[in-house]
Amino acid sequence: EKYGKLKRTSEALDKLIEETHAQIVHLESIQNALDIATSADDLVQIKEELTESGYIRRKGGSKKEKVTSKPFHYISSDGYHMYVGKNNLQNDYLTFKTARKDHIWMHAKDYHGAHVVITNPNPTEEMIRLGAHIAAWYSKGRMSSSVPVDWCPVKNLKKVPGTKPGFVSM
Repeated sequence: EKYGKLKRTSEALDKLIEETHAQIVHLESIQNALDIATSADDLVQIKEELTESGYIRRKGGSKKEKVTSKPFHYISSDGYHMYVGKNNLQNDYLTFKTARKDHIWMHAKDYHGAHVVITNPNPTEEMIRLGAHIAAWYSKGRMSSSVPVDWCPVKNLKKVPGTKPGFVSM
């Protein structure tokens, strides 16, 4: 009986540890979004994400606040557009709503950070380097000497059901 009880406890603790780790990862990504926020609208969007995640309670009703924050927008020397999500909600919207399947997606590997979408389906090496620099700059690895960056066409990305905003699978 004691062995069975300890085994069930261990299984329950393993599940709690996994859930807690997922919450820590999500909160670290929100911390990164706070680091790169540039306006009050960005903070409103981060607050909305925290509310949707259950970390903050809505006051006086279930109205969402109107958010006007937009992703960063860069134009390369070739004339192609690059968009950079500043938080998890923008990353999701940018990757799965705005970007077409032939656009290029970039993200700092193993770091919390922005999703970068390049609208050129056949980017030059210079454009890939620029996108990688942008992805590294808007990540937790900003101060590192070397930040590896993952990139692929948007069609190779998948949103895993049940995950928090901003988390994708290649």
